[in-house]
Amino acid sequence: MNVRQKLLGGYLLVALLVAATATVAWHANAASAEKAATQEAVRLAQGIALDVTLGLPVDTADEIVSPLYYSATALSNYLQRLHEIQHRDAVVVDYAKYIVGDVVVENVGRFFDHDLGNEVGRTIADGRSRVFVETSVDYPDGIKQVVVPMNNKAGKTVGAVIVEYTPIYDQMMAATRQSQLITLIAAVVVIVLVIGLGLGLAGSLTRRITSLTTAVRTIRNGDYSQRVPWDGGDEIGRLARAFNAMAEQLERSAREILAKEYTDSILANAGEGICGIDAEGRVAFANEAAGRITGLGVGGLLQRQASVLLPEAGAGLVSGTHEGRLQRPDGTAVRVEYTISEIEKVGAVVVLRDVTRQRDLEFDLRHQALHDGLTGLPNRKLLLDRLDHALARSRASGEEIALLYLDLDGFKRVNDSLGHNAGDLLLRTAAERLTSALRPHDTVARLGGDEFAVLLEAAARETVEELARACLDAIARPFVVHGREAVVTVSIGVVPGAARFTDADEVVRNADVAMYAAKDVGKNRFMVFETRMHEQLLDRLDQENRLREAVHRGELRLHLQPVVALPGGQVSGAEALVRWQDPQRGLQQPGSFIPLAEETGMIIEIDRWILVEACRTVRRWQEESPQTAPAWVSVNLSAAHLELPDLTDHVAYALTTTGLSPHCLTLELTETVMMRDLAVTSPRLEELRRLGVKIAIDDFGTGYSSLGYLRDIPVDVLKIDRSFINGLVGNGRQQELVSAIMQLGHTLGLRVVAEGVEDADQLALLTVMGCKFAQGYHLGRPQAADQLRDSLAVPAFNR
Repeated sequence: MNVRQKLLGGYLLVALLVAATATVAWHANAASAEKAATQEAVRLAQGIALDVTLGLPVDTADEIVSPLYYSATALSNYLQRLHEIQHRDAVVVDYAKYIVGDVVVENVGRFFDHDLGNEVGRTIADGRSRVFVETSVDYPDGIKQVVVPMNNKAGKTVGAVIVEYTPIYDQMMAATRQSQLITLIAAVVVIVLVIGLGLGLAGSLTRRITSLTTAVRTIRNGDYSQRVPWDGGDEIGRLARAFNAMAEQLERSAREILAKEYTDSILANAGEGICGIDAEGRVAFANEAAGRITGLGVGGLLQRQASVLLPEAGAGLVSGTHEGRLQRPDGTAVRVEYTISEIEKVGAVVVLRDVTRQRDLEFDLRHQALHDGLTGLPNRKLLLDRLDHALARSRASGEEIALLYLDLDGFKRVNDSLGHNAGDLLLRTAAERLTSALRPHDTVARLGGDEFAVLLEAAARETVEELARACLDAIARPFVVHGREAVVTVSIGVVPGAARFTDADEVVRNADVAMYAAKDVGKNRFMVFETRMHEQLLDRLDQENRLREAVHRGELRLHLQPVVALPGGQVSGAEALVRWQDPQRGLQQPGSFIPLAEETGMIIEIDRWILVEACRTVRRWQEESPQTAPAWVSVNLSAAHLELPDLTDHVAYALTTTGLSPHCLTLELTETVMMRDLAVTSPRLEELRRLGVKIAIDDFGTGYSSLGYLRDIPVDVLKIDRSFINGLVGNGRQQELVSAIMQLGHTLGLRVVAEGVEDADQLALLTVMGCKFAQGYHLGRPQAADQLRDSLAVPAFNR
């Protein structure tokens, strides 16, 4: 593309930009008019909504204002006036989208079915105004409509007003036509002027540039006598004068340039050390950079044998790039990279570069890539590399190797309580202790976080276990961190005879599995890997994946266990318990999957399912069979669920969606969970009680076992743990303790429930002691709600 085409293209681009600007302005006017029509329609509809819900403005001071919404006649007259005077058609619907007012009287009482996108329904639901197009058989192109909510004096949405705003839209669009026409005419005029100006300027500039280009081609061919006219004071004229001056200079300097060609080729790389070597191998030329790099200076380099300067060059200079260590006269040494280029019949040129800092940086980068920045120990990548090599050596020589996988127990507690700086100091100290406890040739690596690994080479089974115990002892000693004493332990997974496994990744994985097995059985110990551990891990992962989908697949089952009032024996309430209908293992008890759910965080989703399902089941039971339905249902909450800030909202949602009265719901928390952080727990429990639900302490006596705190926390129900009921018969001391708990609970106005009643003797003794509520297998096992309803036909003491 030549200059003329580029210039014309530029002016054409300007013309296109003008056209684009006019198009944007055209559409902007239309969009502005459409927006104004919409806003006007919304204001009109909002005014109608106020008249309908609050009434028309009063004419006299004593006049009573009545909302038009309550009078079909008044509403119809009002809509007819709007139609006749203002030519506005409005439709009034209630919250269920039934028409309560329309100009067409026959439509009153019908469902508003022209809202194909449910715009009216969503406006009633969220209180936001919307516009939409109503389509029907009579109006296939659609009618523009605006819908606004109708709110009564209390702010509650009672319905909506739908107003047609097609006339307003047409009026405002017609008003914009004149401004759009003016914009179009102006754009056409500007485009014509721009194109005409471009054609004129492009022709003038092209002629002058062509003349200059022709002269440049002539000089490129070696004719320095060519000159160009330099008329004009613009940039092209100045370029022509500069060209003429350059041509004159080239003509004068042609011979000088040829004479200096050899020198210029040597100095082309003057930023690096450059030496010229003559045919006898001596330095004939050197620049300042070469003298600085070698430490000899330019004078010290001249006439020196190149083989002495570059010892790695040997007896002769070989073309190519080499690298070596250069000893300076002052005793220092530098790493140099030098390139030798032979020049036929003359000698050679040597280009020197000091690469000392570059090689040091490369070493640092390699070290950082393979070592942990905090402890300086090898990282996972270097450990795997060394383990791969050790496996190869072991398979070749038969020498045994082993791997230890270590994870600090309680490190997170120290890190959270004392801060990350303290945690980093503890990790560095732990690394030092592990290194000291092991042999010099053992590899101690940090894998990340508080996890370490140790590669033991030339280590028999007895040596491996001895070193593992040494690591346990080294970490078990108290750490002093920022003036505070911190105690952590370590769990270790051991893989002896690692050469029997496929590769390094499998060895590390097996050691990790053994480490988690050590944690599962109590921590602060080492466990030797066994194949069953991996199988158990795979089984656990499979169970976790199936449990994660259990709620969505409808596999959870709700069971209810009755709570019986004493001494009459009638069922007063029920405790909601969850079961899992596992497709592979059948019906699972909570103990087989709840711990896994708590560990993985799935317990929150399960808790929410139980809460909603229990409320729905009991509410339906109360409606269908109120004489047998329990008066309340209790639902257990996990520690993780209690910590959620939106717990109260979820409980309120469950009650609202199921229709269960808040007084029929009791939320149970274990004593340990409730006392974990009273500053957080107490306000959260107060929020729940303000909803109307009751709070129960489950398994009382197994946690803090303090009766005094009962007066300080908001609870309504006290459930005595089954461990107090077992062995109650015949144990006077235990009977006194249970009696004291019941008396204190009754004094504080709490409902006291004895859990774990397994036989008639326990029940009889509790009745004599004044217990008012009991729960246990003797009174009823957990079962599905339908089964429990059928069994309640039999008196409690006969079941």
